[in-house]
Amino acid sequence: MKLGQSLYADPTLSTNDMACSSCHSDGAGFNDTFKQPYPHQVQMAKDVSGIEAIDAEGMVQFCLVRPMMSKPLPWDSKELAALTAYVEEVRQDVAKR
Repeated sequence: MKLGQSLYADPTLSTNDMACSSCHSDGAGFNDTFKQPYPHQVQMAKDVSGIEAIDAEGMVQFCLVRPMMSKPLPWDSKELAALTAYVEEVRQDVAKR
């Protein structure tokens, strides 16, 4: 989990000095749908790309490309796996609130 947590706060993943935690610190910046298990609808993905439902891995990649203005991580990378696992941990924590 340490790698995922570290990547979640790492602005060097972006080209605009944003990190996942820039928008999602302490569970902030999520709609109520985030409490639902993936795949689920994410309004930003729907509004921008017409995606009706997205899984956690896809959402990580979407955020890297869209708000963070970067390139997606390789699909088979340990970084994507770690970041996705951490996002799922955050989702579960938010769902308990």
